Amino acid sequence: MTRRRTSVALLVLVLVVCAALAMWWWPQAAQPEPRMERLADGVAAYFRTDSKLIPAQGYPNPREIHVDGDFFIRAPEAAAPLIVRSRLLVLKVTGQTSFRITAYSHEAGEQVEVLEGHIEARKNYPSNYSEPDLLDAGQMTMINKDIDLMEKETTDVATLRAWSKALMGSMPR
Repeated sequence: MTRRRTSVALLVLVLVVCAALAMWWWPQAAQPEPRMERLADGVAAYFRTDSKLIPAQGYPNPREIHVDGDFFIRAPEAAAPLIVRSRLLVLKVTGQTSFRITAYSHEAGEQVEVLEGHIEARKNYPSNYSEPDLLDAGQMTMINKDIDLMEKETTDVATLRAWSKALMGSMPR
């Protein structure tokens, strides 16, 4: 019986050592890298590499971009509004505006939070409830197509500002 216990203890020890070595040698999951893209009209988009930003052909005429992912966008004052399209939302951004849009195409919902400025948010799909949300600083809208709901709320400006500063501060120098 003692020999059997010794064998089991040795086997457990070998498994623990193998597990520890595997954790040490196993490559860490790659984190999406931060990026910043400045468009021809001065719009700055901050995002990670798991997000996609596609300006319209001929940008800034039309002044329209398509997004899929998580972005912080700073739009300067311009003669024409900035149109931001995602799978579920169409945003009309006027004046100098800073905002976060979280709009992954693989998720059921999306949201936009306004740090400063003004945004008109509309559904990007046919709906019996098509009234837009007019958003100013400190406001947000959340949308879920599965239940055809778009809801305007207040957002935590301090948290949004801290998140945006952390994202912008993580950009490679």
